[in-house]
Amino acid sequence: MMNVVKVIIIDDERRVRNTLKRTLEECGGVNIIAEADTLESAREAIASHPDADGIFLDIQLPGGTGFDLVSDISDMQKVVFVTAYDQYAIRAFEVNALDYIMKPASPERLEQSLRRLRANALERSQSGISQQTAAIPAQTNEPPKEPIKALTAQDQLLLKFGAKSRFVPVSDIVFVRSADNYTELHIQDGSTALMRKTLEEWAESLPTSIFLRLHRSTLVQKRFVEELSLDNTKYFVRLRGIEELFPVSRSYTSTVREALQ
Repeated sequence: MMNVVKVIIIDDERRVRNTLKRTLEECGGVNIIAEADTLESAREAIASHPDADGIFLDIQLPGGTGFDLVSDISDMQKVVFVTAYDQYAIRAFEVNALDYIMKPASPERLEQSLRRLRANALERSQSGISQQTAAIPAQTNEPPKEPIKALTAQDQLLLKFGAKSRFVPVSDIVFVRSADNYTELHIQDGSTALMRKTLEEWAESLPTSIFLRLHRSTLVQKRFVEELSLDNTKYFVRLRGIEELFPVSRSYTSTVREALQ
């Protein structure tokens, strides 16, 4: 049985809210528990419904933007920005929003977000942490650590290629490699994105069903692996369309061999 997610819709246009409501209803398994059309009413809705599983949030609101509500939301992994403006996508991911959808949102695109909202709600339920407790920020001198997103092959990432940014499906990432304080993401079309994120963070967020750790500095997508070869006592992986050989460290050898059998 599909888990029902409780959501809040925040958008200043009634027509847009009604369209989003109908589209979410097409997806199924959604209970819309509140709506808001201004920053003030949005804050009231968020405070009144700490048990909400998701917040579908527009960027442009009377008197400000959806980003003005970040301090009111205890868990940004509940937030799906739905907007007509693509220039805010980088900032949305900087505040650790779950997703960023361009209007008009299709049922297929919303369903991707709903699947992740359901997974997050189930994880919170299984961990025994109530939404009410989670809504009260801990009193500490240290800023709270943002949770690392668990991605699926169907998700899209906003990646920076030089001066431009674009969305790339997770399934198009060929390999990820450490580069000093950054990581390089090599894409199927031959482009390379440089991200200020550790390989450990990528290893935690990328789906283990399709990605494989070769080395403390390298992750590859399994479907691009063309060959696993042995040179003396050391294993190497060859990726489709790439001349470079990727060494497999001794600590990952058995896992790699088993995964590629």
